[in-house]
Amino acid sequence: MSPAHAAPLAVSAVLGGCAYLLLWLDRYRAEPLPWMAAVAVWGVALPASLLAGGATVAALLKAPAAGRAVPELWVTSPLLTVALLGAGIGLPLLVVARSSVLEGPANGSAFGTVAGLAVSAGMEVFLAVSTPWRPSGAALVFVCLLHAAVGAAFGAGVGLTRLALPPAMRLPGVLASALASGGLGTLLVLGAVSSWRSWGDEGLGCNLALAGVAAAVVLAVFAASFSYETRVLAGQLGEEVDLGVLPAWVAEIVPSYARRVRSAWWVRRDERREILRLLVDMAFRKHRLRSLPAERARLYGLEVGRLRHRARVLLADRAEAAS
Repeated sequence: MSPAHAAPLAVSAVLGGCAYLLLWLDRYRAEPLPWMAAVAVWGVALPASLLAGGATVAALLKAPAAGRAVPELWVTSPLLTVALLGAGIGLPLLVVARSSVLEGPANGSAFGTVAGLAVSAGMEVFLAVSTPWRPSGAALVFVCLLHAAVGAAFGAGVGLTRLALPPAMRLPGVLASALASGGLGTLLVLGAVSSWRSWGDEGLGCNLALAGVAAAVVLAVFAASFSYETRVLAGQLGEEVDLGVLPAWVAEIVPSYARRVRSAWWVRRDERREILRLLVDMAFRKHRLRSLPAERARLYGLEVGRLRHRARVLLADRAEAAS
């Protein structure tokens, strides 16, 4: 395998690890790891099925030249592109969304990033073993980040749909997320193709700039996702503080990612993990009540009441133990 193919694979491994670490520091939960591993294996194995089915590079990529081949696939073979991304990113994310590990847009962004990176890594392996073509490594890093951006955008949309929309609107929400993420990817590809036609597809500076744009999109999706969840947590937990259920520090620390990942507010990690899970679950369940019909809202309200009572008892016990 050439260094050009190895570079995006290394980027995929590093960014995938960062996505899981982001979730681990946020919730201290090991449950997402098997799901993420399954999503990654699926995405990497999917392009290999093209080889098993007898597909050739010549049939999939039109006139591969320098760094243009994989992005050109988006333009010259749109049906294949939709099939690959739908099966490699959309399908596993929808499966994960049926579980409890995908709670909101931040989790969705992390899972989507891993799914996009896995599909890109699988395509890199597919190209490396199927053709002697030696592309631009910087261009393939851009392609890697391009898939991460598409996956992050779609995952954030799926998480937002699950957290904020009523059941009747979730299918339209998922379809809108798919269209938005697909449009985002198309814009990035068309911008890249236009840049390559103007400045050449082997220019290191041009390709690094494109990779920087794609990375900025990924970061923007994560920033928007965490910002939305911060507002949800601040609003819902703030209501509990006003009702006298929770102490005031909860509304100051838990909504902020930067504050809640630190250990200073609660030294023992096992207790900190339990408190975070309980408070976040309660806040998200309360937020979902707004989108449910009255009958289902009453049923979910009972669960919120149970979590509220448990949070009050847990924090009271911990406060007594500390004093």
